[in-house]
Amino acid sequence: MKLKVLTLITAALVLTGCTDWFYGRHYDRTVPGELKGKLVVEWVSQDNFLFIPDPQNPLTFQRKNNEVIQPARMYTDGGSMPAALRVIKSYSPWGYAPAFIVHDWLFVMQHCKVPGYENYDLDKAATIMAEVMKTIMENPKYGGPNKLVHYSMYEAVRSKAAADHWENGKCDTPTGPRSLAGPASARSERPMAAAAASDEKRPRFVIEF
Repeated sequence: MKLKVLTLITAALVLTGCTDWFYGRHYDRTVPGELKGKLVVEWVSQDNFLFIPDPQNPLTFQRKNNEVIQPARMYTDGGSMPAALRVIKSYSPWGYAPAFIVHDWLFVMQHCKVPGYENYDLDKAATIMAEVMKTIMENPKYGGPNKLVHYSMYEAVRSKAAADHWENGKCDTPTGPRSLAGPASARSERPMAAAAASDEKRPRFVIEF
C-alpha cells in the first residue's frame, strides 16, 4: 500500500504547476468540522503505536451534519507514509495525527464490525479524513492550509490498495476481536498480545485540542 501512496503523491507533486486550481477546488469543497479532546499515543515497536482514549477528554470529531466520531483503543501507525516521502515537510506519519487516527478508527470499525460500521464506505472514510485535515489546517497554529497535501492524501486513501485493505483487512484490536464482535483473526506480521496493555514506561505523545 505504501508504494501506491508514494506513486500517487509523487504524481501530484509533479503536476502541481498545472493543476493547483484543482487541489484548491477540492480543498474549498471540503467541509471542516469540530475537533476536540486529547490524543494520546504510546510507542509499542517500530512503526507501531497504541492509541489510548483519554477517559476525561476523549478525542472526538464532529462533522458539519453533527455526526460524531470517537475513536476507541486501537493499534495505529499514524499515516501509512512511505519512508521516501517522510523527508518532505507535511508528509510525516504524524503531521496530521488526529486525521490519521480518525481514519484508522473507521477502518477498525469496518474490519471488526463495530456497531455503526455499515454507515461508512471507503469514499466516506477518505472524505472524513479530508474534513479532519482541513479542520486542522484552518487553525493557524498548525501551519495553515496546504491544498496539495490535502488532496494528495485524500486520493491516496482512495486507492486500489486502500480499497483492498478496507475489504480484506484483519480485525486486530488491543482488547481482542471478540470484544468488538469481529472475526477471531490476529495480526500476522508480529505478535501483539504483549502490547495490549498500556505501559507508562513506554514513550508517549499527547496533543490536546
